[in-house]
Amino acid sequence: MGLVPSLPVIELSGPQEIPTDTKIACSVRWIPSPTDGPHLVDPPRLPGKVRIHGASSQAYEKKSFALSLDSPIRWFGLNEGRHWVLNAAYVDPSLMRHKLSYDLFRSLSSDSAPRHASSSRFVELRLNGEYHGTYLLMERVEGSLLGFLPRGNPSRLPALLYKAIDHEANFSQPGHSGYEQREPSPEEQEYWAPLDELNRFVATAGDVEFTDAKSGIGSRLDIDNAIDFHLLVLFTSNMDGIDKNFILARDAVTDAHPLPRFFFVPWDYDATFGRNWEGSPVEPTRWLSNALFDRLLSHESFRRRYSERWRSLRRHQFSVGAVHRLIDDNARALATTAQRNETRWKPIREADAGALVFSDDVKQMKEWVEARARWLDAELKQQTGD
Repeated sequence: MGLVPSLPVIELSGPQEIPTDTKIACSVRWIPSPTDGPHLVDPPRLPGKVRIHGASSQAYEKKSFALSLDSPIRWFGLNEGRHWVLNAAYVDPSLMRHKLSYDLFRSLSSDSAPRHASSSRFVELRLNGEYHGTYLLMERVEGSLLGFLPRGNPSRLPALLYKAIDHEANFSQPGHSGYEQREPSPEEQEYWAPLDELNRFVATAGDVEFTDAKSGIGSRLDIDNAIDFHLLVLFTSNMDGIDKNFILARDAVTDAHPLPRFFFVPWDYDATFGRNWEGSPVEPTRWLSNALFDRLLSHESFRRRYSERWRSLRRHQFSVGAVHRLIDDNARALATTAQRNETRWKPIREADAGALVFSDDVKQMKEWVEARARWLDAELKQQTGD
């Protein structure tokens, strides 16, 4: 099938059967879109390794891939890196829910308060010479993306990155059940004590201790980041993202920065904006929280910060018009490729078969955003007492 060069093209060559549990040798070359620069007559092949990516998504016919290149590369305007995800977005007929969510979170950044999330580009994939569909090329969340000190710098405790992989990651009990350690590699050494202490504090600290200006939750966790993260989960209605499928990170402990705080990084947002993980519709009237956010919202000072931030975001990044423009921008980028993808991969038919095609899903997303924003305006007013 010929490709109209509206998106960049990635050509992945490897074994006919790509494994799920270990990476195997492959090569990659990339062809820029017309907006990315001049067409390369003979793009170089980059050596690397590949495996199938994901957990439950491995059961779907269209697979996602985890790609590790032998050398770091800066391509398609993304940050330089070796490790990448080619996300299939099989349960997302719009193909944009990941990108839309991560772009929204990064848009909440200020010069002094970055909001880290994976940058991404829509691409078309050729696998062993055959057209394989539209994918989202995503940066993998790791210390370098978060601006952490490179390994080898003097520190009393290294930078830490944990991923919530189970619904027990809900801050309701001490320990680290529901998490896996991503950085440093647990094969080198396990570092659970900082996360254990955070969970212990949230689960067991008394109210006076929890809100103490010097030693309370604000000394352990970036509260403004946590509020932005919670508001993103609420705005997108990511039902898995409140107690699973997020990343907690903390920079290294050094003499210059002896008290780094944990912060959230969003991950896995295909089941958002009115759709569930298996494609069924989700009503725009569901509240999402966990033990941490319940505690924050139980105190007036934190409720006030929630309320002020929500009102600010609704005037700007979370306004219906702003989000509709992002959806329209993505839809234009995908206009010719979405149909090719639907021809190659028939829409998922497990839940609302008649609606799960690109054009209908985009229309429903925009309607859902308007209804969700309206409901959250009223609900957050009730939750914060404002």
